[in-house]
Amino acid sequence: MSDDTTTPDTTHGTDIDVATLIDTFPRTSLTPESEYLETIEQPAKSADTAPAADVLRPELAEPYPYDLFSHQADALDALEAGDNVTVTTSTSSGKTHIYGLQIARNLLDAGVLNADGSRAADNNDASTALCVYPMKALTKDQKEALDDLYEQLGLDIRVEIYDGDTQSGRREIREQADVILTNFAALNIYLEHHDKWSRFYSALDLVAIDESHTYTGIQGMHVAWILRRMQRVADYWGGDLQYILTSATIGNPEEHSEELINEPVTVIDNDGSPHGPRELTLWNPPPRDKTSDSTPEEDVFDIEADAGPEETDTDDGEFVAERVPASVEAPKVFNHLTSRDIRTLLFCPSRKLTELSIQRADEHRRNNPRVYDQSTTVGREAYNAGLGRSTRHSREHQFKTGVLTGLATTSALELGIDIGDLDATVLMGYPGQRQAFWQRIGRAGREASRSLAVLVGDHRTLDQYILTHPEYLLENDVEDAVVDTSNNTVFATHVLAAADEIALDEADIDTFADEDRLRAAVKMWREAGFVDGYLDAAVHYCGPSRPQTRVNLYGTTETDYHLTLAGDIDRDRCGLSEDLDLEPVEQNRAYRDYHEGAVRLLNGQQFEVVNIDENRAQPTIELKPVDCEYYTRTRNKVNVLDAESEESREVNGFTLHFGRGTVLVHHHSYDQLYIGNSEPKQQGIPTNVPPILMDTQLCWVEVPEDVETALVRKYKNYGVETGVDPDQTDIAHLGYIAGLHAAEHATIQTAPLELRVDKNDLGGLATLVMDTHYTHPDYDEIADSIRESFEAAAHALEQRTQDLAVRTASGWFIYDAVDGGLGFARAIYDNFEALAERARDQLSDCRCGQSNGCPACTFDENCGNDNKPLLRASAIDVLDQLLGEADRNDLAEHLPDDEYGGERRPVVFYS
Repeated sequence: MSDDTTTPDTTHGTDIDVATLIDTFPRTSLTPESEYLETIEQPAKSADTAPAADVLRPELAEPYPYDLFSHQADALDALEAGDNVTVTTSTSSGKTHIYGLQIARNLLDAGVLNADGSRAADNNDASTALCVYPMKALTKDQKEALDDLYEQLGLDIRVEIYDGDTQSGRREIREQADVILTNFAALNIYLEHHDKWSRFYSALDLVAIDESHTYTGIQGMHVAWILRRMQRVADYWGGDLQYILTSATIGNPEEHSEELINEPVTVIDNDGSPHGPRELTLWNPPPRDKTSDSTPEEDVFDIEADAGPEETDTDDGEFVAERVPASVEAPKVFNHLTSRDIRTLLFCPSRKLTELSIQRADEHRRNNPRVYDQSTTVGREAYNAGLGRSTRHSREHQFKTGVLTGLATTSALELGIDIGDLDATVLMGYPGQRQAFWQRIGRAGREASRSLAVLVGDHRTLDQYILTHPEYLLENDVEDAVVDTSNNTVFATHVLAAADEIALDEADIDTFADEDRLRAAVKMWREAGFVDGYLDAAVHYCGPSRPQTRVNLYGTTETDYHLTLAGDIDRDRCGLSEDLDLEPVEQNRAYRDYHEGAVRLLNGQQFEVVNIDENRAQPTIELKPVDCEYYTRTRNKVNVLDAESEESREVNGFTLHFGRGTVLVHHHSYDQLYIGNSEPKQQGIPTNVPPILMDTQLCWVEVPEDVETALVRKYKNYGVETGVDPDQTDIAHLGYIAGLHAAEHATIQTAPLELRVDKNDLGGLATLVMDTHYTHPDYDEIADSIRESFEAAAHALEQRTQDLAVRTASGWFIYDAVDGGLGFARAIYDNFEALAERARDQLSDCRCGQSNGCPACTFDENCGNDNKPLLRASAIDVLDQLLGEADRNDLAEHLPDDEYGGERRPVVFYS
């Protein structure tokens, strides 16, 4: 059935604007128009340049065909002065040329090259450079970029790639290359064999870390330690390192860079590159029409973005439908642009969605013959890391040369891979951070050309926040990138690797790690039989070979779980390879998402977990492909024990803490829910996995007594109104704890608005009995029992409550959901007011009209209590009081006349 009611439009080309897009976009009489919430116009920006001759030596300036952008000139001056440099500018601003030119200067200065660019005889040992990239595809692209640069300059510089794909000529590369390109996973392994690299490390004078903003959280802490180990190796061989880091815009480039390289840096952020005028439209898909042609297949690929109910009733009985998913709407916009010869990238959150988007774009074109000429075809293809290298390179070339008009891509093209100029970008949902957002839309509109960007929002918290608060995108303060090297488990693993590479001694104190920490790690490994000796002399590694393989860049321990196909699967028949090409998962996520019986969507295909084998050296999760009518959602219980505050501060009468503690998580059961309506098929199926104990970092809030008292009384009828079973919890406190629970969800959900953090790396707990979670003399006595029984921990807390002589505080915890911590809880503590304001605004501005909220404001798909109880109004009141944006006197009408003793509150907490 044709679904268009739009008059055909005959204007094509690269001059499309938002008004034309909206006017010509086909709509059906059954589907209400999308809400075009905002159009942001960005004027063109001219280049700020400096003559190359003012910065570069004549041998480089004369053949260099361009003026230098101001940031290139400033960075090269800082490098010439001997500084380590971080350059944080926009996409396609010429950052590669900065370190490319510095490498050339070093080689000329060292006499490796003659003034005419030819190689000096027998002098290739005086200067080398190492360039590290986050992805292999980018490594190849940057090799081509550097080769092209040196060809333009007439320089005989040998640039080579050395990574896991390098099958031949390795010795020749090590012994002859001037510039080696690699990644951190490879570098971690190769440091063990540094004696084979003596020529390279003895001459190493520049290390370039490209896209350094991507190194945050778990991966960031590993990269920081790999760089410290590399520095030890370079020092051993006599190298004199200087660093240059190139980054997208982040909020803390100096702090982040210095934490990575353990050296001071000079930040260059005055972007001198030009861009053309740009229009950005924020596009909210229409409410889903349940009589339309939405198919179960569409729902399958959207359930992980929003696993909540598709439809609910508001308090006044009006029907509220879930909006059409961005994964359905964005391909239509992509089709509309590419059908008009607008060269477009569509950014998708998964590999399968890149392929599915091409199908949906083609279908949208076929279904609208009055709008789109059916006698012609449009060149569009999917692009993702799951494709073979030759296929990816072919599609890059086809797009660059105009054979293809559109590519549906994952984040693989967010970074600097050269695909030529393009006119428009479409984002299938908000990517999670502003720097990623601007990286993506910055791929279009280079120099003076006009460009269009369309953000198609999903029905989830971050997207709806952006759509209703577009000013956020233009704020100067962007998210901080967090690297925290305090995780002792990760540190200890790298201590072993470092000792294996070069014996540790007193020279490593403060240069590699502080004295107390290093001595403690050496003592632990010596007692375990992995090292011998003391720092006063030398500490040698004596454990199993290749301790570098214990380093897992995606986890804090070596016991992460490998995902593989079950052995009895007919792979050819299923169209599957031996390797699922998926990153390992740490234990908490394995138990939560990959317990036996779990159905997961991986690269767009359903898989069921059939076995978890924890008896192997590498724990393994076996999966089989399925085609079933349901998905699964895990229920969990969370408890916080032994919390100890290391730092605290007052915020409008609330007390905010940062510290450490033990988090007990038990993913005890799961539900099977029908795709399409999220109705239960079967509930409460045991997972048969044990509880997990994590020693981790915590941030928590204590609510003042008068605020709690007033809100308990204000919402005292909530339990009665909602018909909650009186045995479930104390009804008088239910409205208040439902508000704390919603506030906990909202502050976690909006954390990515302030930090480069995946909310799945965070967890939370709202509690009425905060004091019972604090460090307690009996913790050591119960520690062993709670590893086996969540109920034992709950009983211990209840007993503590009975023993408390004074009324305990209430509030909520936010914790790093990885053993040892990631530094996110600390960053949340430092930025809590900004986070709380984002959360409060989203709760207040959400138009769902529901007391318990919706996926766009209060729901969290990881909630262990099935998103119950939640009370949006109560959460807003709590956050308003914390922010000081509500008069404390407003609570007076809800306070009793006499001093309130109150009933002893129940032991209640919700994760």
